[in-house]
Amino acid sequence: MSIANFLYSFLPKETFIKLRKLYYSAVSIIYKPLTEENFKTILENKLGITNGKVVFVHSSIDKMNLGFPTYKVLSILLDIVGPQGTLLFPAWQYKGRAIDYLEKNPEKIFDVIKTPTAMGLLPEIARRHKMALRSLHPTSSIVAIGKHAEALISTHHLSVYPCGALSPYYKMLKYDSAIIGLGEKTVSLSFVHCIENIMKDQFPIKTLQETPFRFNVKDYIGNIIEVKTMIPYKAIQNRNIPGYMKKHISKTICKSIKYRGSNYFVADTKKLYDRMLELAKDNITIYELQEH
Repeated sequence: MSIANFLYSFLPKETFIKLRKLYYSAVSIIYKPLTEENFKTILENKLGITNGKVVFVHSSIDKMNLGFPTYKVLSILLDIVGPQGTLLFPAWQYKGRAIDYLEKNPEKIFDVIKTPTAMGLLPEIARRHKMALRSLHPTSSIVAIGKHAEALISTHHLSVYPCGALSPYYKMLKYDSAIIGLGEKTVSLSFVHCIENIMKDQFPIKTLQETPFRFNVKDYIGNIIEVKTMIPYKAIQNRNIPGYMKKHISKTICKSIKYRGSNYFVADTKKLYDRMLELAKDNITIYELQEH
């Protein structure tokens, strides 16, 4: 267990957040800020991002100690994947759990064009990009930019399973794709829920409520449509993604990197999916309540 995970396990959340902020303040003093060339080197040489790749990006800009304007992160990413590649970003409009958001906002309309994302600065910059497309899913919306953007996000709202066969998560498996974390650890790896939604009743535990929520969504041409989505049970909270990854997923599938005090990770989407499917069939999941 890392020091950060150890502290998180017993410290009050507010105290942990304060200590984390102090740590990244110290990092900005100890290490030189990243230049644009440093960042390109991380993406290409350490994370293996190449031209034509489909890349799902998790990020925490505040933890990266950048020495250049934040908006350039997106342009550098787009330049590396090129016109044949595609970038995806989480873009849901709330923090915390979907059930809490939906219960507090039962009549709220999700406006795919105007509703900002709560997933951080880089996803919001991506959302505002002139070529960006955003899926109409009310709890798990995803922004995509690039050649395969429309193919990846167009059917996301047509299934009650937010990470199921019609979602960008599963559709990524058709392409040369990767999932990366910039300033992030694997705790943010939302792709892990794809297995649950694909396996449905064959997954070792029931994670989703049986009755889908109904939500109003304002689409790209201003129409209000009803979208149904399944959401997790409130009790499904005891998950340990970093521990699961460390114990069961090899570094050839997903590797974590520490560079100048900041965290990064990269996962091969197809290999990760296949391994997680294999593990789930053996009753091994990210949920600690399954570890006997």
